Amino acid sequence: MWDTVVDAALIELLAQAFPRDAARYFAPMRIGDTSASADKGAEAILTGIKTATSSAHWDYADGGIPFVGALSVLLDGRGRAQAIVETIGVETIPFGEVDEARALAYGEGERTLAWWRRAMGDWYRASAARHGTTLSDETPIIWEWIAVARRFWPVRLRTAGRPPPRASACGRRAGPNSMSAP
Repeated sequence: MWDTVVDAALIELLAQAFPRDAARYFAPMRIGDTSASADKGAEAILTGIKTATSSAHWDYADGGIPFVGALSVLLDGRGRAQAIVETIGVETIPFGEVDEARALAYGEGERTLAWWRRAMGDWYRASAARHGTTLSDETPIIWEWIAVARRFWPVRLRTAGRPPPRASACGRRAGPNSMSAP
């Protein structure tokens, strides 16, 4: 689940924020498969738009699926730590039973059930094929409810037609080798 040097820095972030909770440390969270989707996903989580995420059992080869109380470092598209996210609920439901409320909590795209089934159906079909299986309405999907437990710096929201505001001189910026909790 963890990977060498970068993950050691992420574990250190968790240890600084939650020093007595090592049993709760879980794999880092990065939304999507591109830098752009990871940035959008992190922003949606940090602003409270995205309060749930989903995954398939095949994403956890070791069988260690998310659990209530799990703590994960939320990464942006450049792999920078944005926050620590806590899993506040987990349920496994068939793909075909995802409802409008879950699609809204998913916080991406149009935030509708039709969008979720179309976009995530495409995502899970491609993922299933890479794992030598197929997606059906009966495929179990792990639904994870999440909350921001600790932010590492203020959210910089994108505004229509304007670049995000600059960080203040006292704001912390994490480079690839300088991940540290404020």
